[in-house]
Amino acid sequence: MSAFRRACEFQLSPGVHGAQNGPMFASSISKSVPVSLLLIIVGLHPGLARADDDTRTTLAAQVLELAYSPENLRASFTGFLEPALEAMKKDGMPDAARAEMRKAFTQWFDEQIKWTEIKPDLVKIYAHDFTEEELRTLLAFLQKPLGQKVMAKLPLVMQDGALVGQHYFMSKQDSLHEKLDPIVEKYKGKTSN
Repeated sequence: MSAFRRACEFQLSPGVHGAQNGPMFASSISKSVPVSLLLIIVGLHPGLARADDDTRTTLAAQVLELAYSPENLRASFTGFLEPALEAMKKDGMPDAARAEMRKAFTQWFDEQIKWTEIKPDLVKIYAHDFTEEELRTLLAFLQKPLGQKVMAKLPLVMQDGALVGQHYFMSKQDSLHEKLDPIVEKYKGKTSN
């Protein structure tokens, strides 16, 4: 039987561990609770957890400064915008209309999207989803030339990947329609319950 389990199985029947008289019971428990159980209880203390959260929050903010600067945020936006504009072209949108759309999207981004507004939420996500050790490792990677290169190239890689994915899925579109069209026809004109 593990020490943790033994520590948790306190016998409360008369005569065992002094269950009949309070002070002796308390004394017996303190002798039988292993140090590891006390450390677990102390580890659950909210003040100590808060210190760990503060460390993770600080590290997450440092990671984000290297990984998602305002320039990277813009590059990510552009990485998603270009495939969308490409899809509009394939749907027959004239070049002039796409140019106006690009200008409107860019103007909206410049006016409305603020790094200082989104960063606190991203910090919370990173601090929640990564351990302190993982954040330290990520930070160390991002401080190296390869880490900086990855972050500089990632928006372009994602943009190219989105285009490849879009083209690939479009090449399979006919087989999807073969599966979906019969379902659409079956329920055409019927209303939902």
